[in-house]
Amino acid sequence: MKKLIIAAFTLLLINMPLLSVAQESEGLLTPYMVEIALGLVLVVSFVVLMTLVVALQAMKVLVHLNKQAKAEAEGVELVKEPGLWEKFIAAMTRSVPVEQEADVLTDHAYDGIQELDNRLPPWWLYGFYFTIVFGIGYVLYFHVFQVGNLQEAEYKQEMADAEQQVALYLASLDNLIDETNVTLTKEEADLAIGKEIYMKTQCVTCHGAGGEGGVGPNLTDQYWLHGGGVKDVFKTIKYGVPEKGMKSWQKDLTPKQMQQVTSFILSLEGTNPPNPKDPQGELYERVEEMEQADADLEETNKQASL
Repeated sequence: MKKLIIAAFTLLLINMPLLSVAQESEGLLTPYMVEIALGLVLVVSFVVLMTLVVALQAMKVLVHLNKQAKAEAEGVELVKEPGLWEKFIAAMTRSVPVEQEADVLTDHAYDGIQELDNRLPPWWLYGFYFTIVFGIGYVLYFHVFQVGNLQEAEYKQEMADAEQQVALYLASLDNLIDETNVTLTKEEADLAIGKEIYMKTQCVTCHGAGGEGGVGPNLTDQYWLHGGGVKDVFKTIKYGVPEKGMKSWQKDLTPKQMQQVTSFILSLEGTNPPNPKDPQGELYERVEEMEQADADLEETNKQASL
């Protein structure tokens, strides 16, 4: 049994590099071919190892028979020497044989049971000594030299890493916004960014500081030339209206920024700025969009308060 365990462990060590090579070659070989190759290597390795084990065992038997024959010829009794495993177990336990227990018997008796003065097993003592050395190293590493982070510092670091991963994830979602899935937002931060972009670009030049219109149409009424839904306005900003002089902004703004500008423009509806341009296009009422935006804002505030 011990030989089988040793053979299996050796087989695993031998094939560890082969497993890594197989993983790296997945692009060159199909998974089915990799499995067959690994299976053949394992079978061959096992056969070779078991052949060596059997050969070593046969050599040991021959040596033992040779010693036994020599002992019989000399008329002495052959004493079997313990193997390495037996010596290791004896060294780790160092127990007193039953026939010698009288030598370590004490006068202490409890309910008719006498106490033996056995020494602690070496394996237990070595483990205890290891904990002492480990404890000293732990104190020096974490508390004296402060090389490692304690649990509180690790917690803060993990939380910071988690926040960074959340930010990266949200940023990746922002880049997925397009005219098919964009939604209206009433977040103050988003509207502030949308207003800043509006004021610093050609938006204010064509549509006025208050959205009253100028070269371009009035953005504060309910009439729209190219659709008044949030997806329509986003699409107009993204692709522009070249035949009417409005450029495409998809190369200048990120999808999230275009959503913010869209939401800011739609927030101007009904503000009634001075000197508004006459309505143009078709009437559009955004009742459902506003209700959804209010629900999203309420859910965001609820999550922030938790």
